[in-house]
Amino acid sequence: MVINQLAAKELLIARYYIKNEKWIPAINRLKIIVKSYDKTIFVEEALHRLVEIYYKIGLNEEAKAAAILLGYNYNSSEWYEKSYKILNKDYKPIKIDKEKDDGLVKRTIKKILFIDEK
Repeated sequence: MVINQLAAKELLIARYYIKNEKWIPAINRLKIIVKSYDKTIFVEEALHRLVEIYYKIGLNEEAKAAAILLGYNYNSSEWYEKSYKILNKDYKPIKIDKEKDDGLVKRTIKKILFIDEK
């Protein structure tokens, strides 16, 4: 629990630096989270913020490297999707129509009962 608090403190300070456009101190704080607090829940956001900063200052290879690391470890997180949007401006998330997609159980029941789906 103490480690989570320390990581949260580093992220809070990094956000302050980002808000004030102090890129180098923000990068340093975010790297501390990634290296020293890699088992906390704050790593995902730290990697995303690194992607944002690197992309903003023109370090595209570093941004891609941070995004790859984020995608490899947290590919289903909201932070990965946000990072992907930064690097791929044409990205459109796939929306699943809940009314149209009944799910496996309902489709199976409909097949068993021979219910017409029109």
